[in-house]
Amino acid sequence: MSNLPWSEKYRPRTLADVKGNPHAVAQLRAWGSAWARGIPDQRGVILAGPAGCGKTSAALALAGEMEWEVVELNASDARSGPVIEGVALRAGLFAGFATDGTAPRTKLILLDEADNLYERPEQSAGKAKDYSDRGGRKAVMRTLRETRQPVILTVNDLYALTKGSGGAFRRIAQTIKFQRLPVATIREVLTEIAAAENIEIEPAVVQRLAANASGDLRGALNDLQSLAEGELTVNDEQVDALGVRDRESEMFDTLRAIFEGDDYDGPRKAIFDLHEPPGEVATWVSDNLPLVYRQPNDLERAYRRVAHADLLLARTRRQQNYGLWGYASELLSSGVALSRRHPPSGARLQFPSWIRKMGASRGTRAARDSLAAKIGAAAHMSKRQAKLEQLAVVAASCRGDADKAARIAGKLELTEGELAQLLSTTPKDRKLKAIMEAAQPFRQEREVITLKMRPTAAKRAAAASDEAVEPAKPDVAADRKQKSLFDF
Repeated sequence: MSNLPWSEKYRPRTLADVKGNPHAVAQLRAWGSAWARGIPDQRGVILAGPAGCGKTSAALALAGEMEWEVVELNASDARSGPVIEGVALRAGLFAGFATDGTAPRTKLILLDEADNLYERPEQSAGKAKDYSDRGGRKAVMRTLRETRQPVILTVNDLYALTKGSGGAFRRIAQTIKFQRLPVATIREVLTEIAAAENIEIEPAVVQRLAANASGDLRGALNDLQSLAEGELTVNDEQVDALGVRDRESEMFDTLRAIFEGDDYDGPRKAIFDLHEPPGEVATWVSDNLPLVYRQPNDLERAYRRVAHADLLLARTRRQQNYGLWGYASELLSSGVALSRRHPPSGARLQFPSWIRKMGASRGTRAARDSLAAKIGAAAHMSKRQAKLEQLAVVAASCRGDADKAARIAGKLELTEGELAQLLSTTPKDRKLKAIMEAAQPFRQEREVITLKMRPTAAKRAAAASDEAVEPAKPDVAADRKQKSLFDF
C-alpha cells in the first residue's frame, strides 16, 4: 500500500465530489463563480466548522474546478505579518504565469487553520512563549482588503478568529459554515475506499468506524488506513483495539479540564477545542457541579457564572447575535474553574439527568404533541395554543366522564397512546381499553367511493327498448301540488 494518507489520496477533485454539506458547497461554488465576472465585493471567504468536515477539501476542489493555482499557508508554516505580506499579499496583488509559462492564471490563496495564529504568548505555567505569528491577523486583513485574487481561510473556531479586533473579518469576508458529517455519509465514503483498496470489511464494521468518528471523515479514513496496514481484512477485534473517537468522552475530558483547572487558559482552550454549542456544555456543567464542588461558597460562585452564561445564551437566541457565544463559553470554562477555592471532590462525572429524562420521555412528548395537534384542528387553533389552553380542559372533561371520553376519542380518532396521555394513565389500563371500544361507534366512517362501470351490451339494448316506449302523460294535478322553490 502507498504511504500517502488516504485523506490526501482520495481527496475530491471537484466540488461535485465533496461529500456532505451541500448548502455550504453551493455557497462556495457561487462565490467562486463570481470571480469569473470580475472582482466581487467580498474577496475572501471563511470556511468555519469542526475538524474533518471537508473545509480544506472543498477549497482545493474549488481550485481544481476553476483551474486556479493554489498558494497555501498551513499551521506548520510561520505566518507572521511579514511572511503573510510577502507570500499571500504579494500573490494577491500580482498576477503570475502558469508553471509552463504560457499565460497568467488566477491564484487561490489558502490560509489553513487561520484561527491558530500565535500572536500572543501562552500564559499557562510550563508553556513556552510563542510569538511566531505576531502581526499575522493584521496582515490577513490587509490581504483580504487589497487582494486581486480569491482568498479562503479555514477555521475550526470562528470566535478565535473574529474576537476583539478580528470582528472586521465578518465584514470583509463571507462566512460559510460546515457541519459534522452524518454517519451515513462517512459510511458511504469508507465503503468506496475499502473497495478501491481491495479490503474485505463487513458492513457492520464500517458502521462502527463511521459512528466512532463523531462526524470527522478524515479521522475515520485514518482509522481505516491504520487498521488495513499490511492486512487485507478488517474485523471487529481490530476496531475494539483501536478505540473510539467518542464525543461523550471528549465532553468528559473537557469537564475535567474545567473542574480541575486552576488557571484561565487551560479550561478556555478545552471548551473551544470541543466544538460543541455552549448551551449543551452548560447542561453538562450545571448537572455535574454539585458532584465536584462540595463547598457551598464555591458552588454559589460557579452557579453565578453559569447563570450569567445562560442569560447570554438566551440573548443569542432572541437577537441572533452569535458573538455572545464566546463570552458564554469563557464563563462556563474559565469562570467556573476560577470560582473554586477548595480542592475538587474527585467524584465520577455523569451524563446529564435532563438529557436522560428527555430521552426517556420522548414517546410521551410525541403523544402529547399529536394529541394537541388533533385538538387544535378540531378547535381551529394552532398546536401550541391548543397545548396551552385546551389540553388541560379536555383532559379534565374526560377524566370525570367515561362516555364523554369515548365520544371525544372517537370524534378525534385518538390512538391508545394519545388517550393514555389525556387520561394520565398507561395504554394497558383496562378502563382505557373499555373507552377505546366504546369510542368505535363515534369514529368517522371512511367515505366509500363507487366507480360507475360501463354498462354491458345487453343492458344498453334494454335501455334503448325502454326509451322507445312512449312515456306516460304528465299528471297536471300532481304537478300543481308540487311546491316551487319560492314556496320554501
